[in-house]
Amino acid sequence: MSIVELLSRFEKVIGKGPQWSARCPAHEDRSPSLRIKSLDDGRILVHCQAGCGVADVLAALGLS
Repeated sequence: MSIVELLSRFEKVIGKGPQWSARCPAHEDRSPSLRIKSLDDGRILVHCQAGCGVADVLAALGLS
C-alpha cells in the first residue's frame, strides 16, 4: 500500500511528506494524535500519541 492510499483512509490529515498527523481511528480522537511517517526505504511508521497499538489502528481501518 502506498502512503497516498494509506493517508486517504484517515480523517483530518495535516502535514506534508514525509510526516503527517491525522485523527486516530482506534479511539475517539478530537484532534490529530496519530503520527504517520514515510521512510526512504518505503516503510510507513504509524504511532498514536494517545497510546493505541499499531494493530488496533490498522484493525480500525480494516487492515492487518
